[in-house]
Amino acid sequence: MGGAFFNERFQGSAGMLAGLGALLWLILLAGCGGGLRHFPLEEIVWVDEDQRPFAEPPASFYSSYSWDGADNSVFRPLSDLLIFERSQRAINVNALDEVPDSSWYVNRLSREAWSPERVARGPCADLNDDLPGPWTIVGGKPDGANPGFQIEDATGQRYLMKTDGDLQAERPGAADVIGSLIFYAAGYYAPCNRVVVFDRDNLVLGEGVEIERTNGTSEPLTNELVSEVLEKATRLPDGRYRASVSQFVEGRPISPWRYWGMRQDDPNDAVPHEHRRDLRGMYVLSAWTDHIDARQENTMAAWMTVDEASGVGYVRHYVIDFGDCFGIIHAWDDLVKRFGHSGYLDLGDVVGDWLTLGMVDRPWFHAEYGEAGSTLGYYDLHRFVADRWTPGYANNAYDRLQEADAAWMTRIVARFKDEHVRAMVARGRFTNPTVSSELSRIINGRRDRILDRWLTRLSPLTWPEVRVVDDGAVVCMQDLATWTGIREEGSRRYETAAYVGTDLAPVPIGDAVRDDESWVCAKLPEVPGASASSPKYLVVDLRGTTADDETGPARAHLYAMGGTEYRLVGLERPGSTEAPTR
Repeated sequence: MGGAFFNERFQGSAGMLAGLGALLWLILLAGCGGGLRHFPLEEIVWVDEDQRPFAEPPASFYSSYSWDGADNSVFRPLSDLLIFERSQRAINVNALDEVPDSSWYVNRLSREAWSPERVARGPCADLNDDLPGPWTIVGGKPDGANPGFQIEDATGQRYLMKTDGDLQAERPGAADVIGSLIFYAAGYYAPCNRVVVFDRDNLVLGEGVEIERTNGTSEPLTNELVSEVLEKATRLPDGRYRASVSQFVEGRPISPWRYWGMRQDDPNDAVPHEHRRDLRGMYVLSAWTDHIDARQENTMAAWMTVDEASGVGYVRHYVIDFGDCFGIIHAWDDLVKRFGHSGYLDLGDVVGDWLTLGMVDRPWFHAEYGEAGSTLGYYDLHRFVADRWTPGYANNAYDRLQEADAAWMTRIVARFKDEHVRAMVARGRFTNPTVSSELSRIINGRRDRILDRWLTRLSPLTWPEVRVVDDGAVVCMQDLATWTGIREEGSRRYETAAYVGTDLAPVPIGDAVRDDESWVCAKLPEVPGASASSPKYLVVDLRGTTADDETGPARAHLYAMGGTEYRLVGLERPGSTEAPTR
């Protein structure tokens, strides 16, 4: 199995390199023209056509935990040393610097104002965590860190039930729920997870049920084994059990998906995964939640049948299993203290600590439990540095994260207000209110550090739109720096500039005006000779600055169509404050 996997990896890498070579050549050709990026007069793409039906579902593959760990920790980093890969902008980005909807990602909180209740519901149909009983056990996994069952409720809906294990009561199940809510609202496909509380007699053992142990063997599931699994479930004072359930996702599971390459047997899979902004930007969510196990074993590709008669369909890509979030611990405490700051096998850190006899200060030297005790482990705020967070082992997409990718996800994280966080944490059903308040405090604090890091290098002005007003037309954008409160409105000043035509001639433009919701608008200049049959190109720079940061502008590209009609066709966020050139 390992050899076949290695051969597939090598062949996939060769195909990926060929594709990247072609892309690099196109980039070099485009660079020969120099000057300003020119957007065509066409509609903004908001849907990636990667859900076109095809006949045969892709083949499944076995994802070995040990091989994937070794590959990403040792072999891939070594092979990357031999690949002189040019830093490349993410491919699946539209003209507004955003990610279109696809089989990987859906714009949710990014484009819609969701209430706390809507965020807390996530992918679930409702907020009712009392599943109709009895629950019939139809399968099981009696060993591992979090043993559990497959169950069906009284309506026939199937779930994977997992216990919390015997190290951190309540955290694993709550983390699976809250993590899925965050990732779903941010735009990813995730399962409906719930924390459930139940009596022992609510579980009914089905007939002829087999269990599969982690060593590959199977045996009949007995009531004795059910009791064995429940011994690792959290027990409440009233005698009831606490566990988490994950509703089976829509579609037929195929296998995990990878953070690199493309599937050769999926004709819709046209972008190397490591060059997808939605996968690169996921780093920010992982850092926020301490999702150290962002790896292929915690993903699922599912076959979505479009037509039952012909069997045609397409592949949807889920992220699953967030039980490691918010402070996972295990018996090896010295390793746990490093989580989020060093990988499972970071030889550089290990050797460095050994050579310096521990005299060089490290974040893990300052790890300690907070007021929530062992429930939240070492999930904290005081050691968190947003752009230094490290997953358990290397992730191909995360390794290629660029400033624009992180800024894109941070603009989405900005939409999670304190009330959204409180509503999500409440879904974790912690019995100790101190745990809930501490988790909310840390999540909010880490969010603010993420905002301060990635909304202050590139322009935080977003969602440009053209509005017709009494005396003409204006272009408006929302300033997330003031909307989120990381910058004071009184300290914020705005600069505007406009350029017309192919020669980018500067033209006068009005001063910026800001409203109570941090929308900043500037009146668009009249462009002589512009009409629907003879549109004129127009570039507008809108820049917000404070004494603490000097970001470049948000650069809107428009066509003047005559009168008050302007067509927005693109948005850039240059890293410098220089005026656009031809």
